[in-house]
Amino acid sequence: MLVADHISHTYATGVEALRDFSLRVPRGQFVTIVGPSGCGKSTLLRVLAGLIRPSAGEVWLDDERITQPSPRIGLMFQDAALLPWRTVEQNIRLPLELGDRAAIASRLGSLPESARDGQFAIDDLIQLVGLSGFEQAYPRELSGGMAQRVSLARALITRPPVLLLDEPFGALDAMTRESLTASVESILRTTRTTAVMVTHSITEAVFLADQIVVCSPRPGRVMGTVQVGLPRPRTWAMESWPEFGALVGRVRALLAHPGHPATS
Repeated sequence: MLVADHISHTYATGVEALRDFSLRVPRGQFVTIVGPSGCGKSTLLRVLAGLIRPSAGEVWLDDERITQPSPRIGLMFQDAALLPWRTVEQNIRLPLELGDRAAIASRLGSLPESARDGQFAIDDLIQLVGLSGFEQAYPRELSGGMAQRVSLARALITRPPVLLLDEPFGALDAMTRESLTASVESILRTTRTTAVMVTHSITEAVFLADQIVVCSPRPGRVMGTVQVGLPRPRTWAMESWPEFGALVGRVRALLAHPGHPATS
């Protein structure tokens, strides 16, 4: 279980980003976080990742207190941050080269021995994110959307038990965004990866989540949660379901009335 226990954070500039924010993410669940711009959502992800030490509170992953980046937590942020001198395949492979080899080997142990160097997973991920034929391309030859697909594959290559995603598809066109969102849902459902994702899209939040957490304006606090009981696997055809629309409406109601915390 991933737990954020009464997290508060104030930057050196005096900006209070988070106030008494608590979150519990059971193993294998997908939690999405929505809220107004500037409410501390990205700060929260960086605290969960161990990139920021909070002013108050603690983060735990099972029995490990998170105070620095952990190989058990994968990251995908808005900026693809690809190394320009490495090809698509080489960028995806990078965590295998830099990570804790023993930890990675234990997570890849279910693969055939011939595939444990990551090549089998790289080939699969490149196909999954729609970059077949671009394995040897360099970042300068990719569109912004293609670069984000590389970033997604790189985040998944070590099969981390927890994946944090900060508005990863915001720069993509609508069709590509829907396709990748569906791919993420399928991958994480199959692997039972625990995930926390920040998004400004309410429909995307409903499509992916087991639970949606709605944040208040800054300083970010939990104003309410919405449990999503839609069956899996999910498809975008569900967007026309009355149940889907009702869930979207609940999230919008919480965002519209931030002074009235509620859980549904």
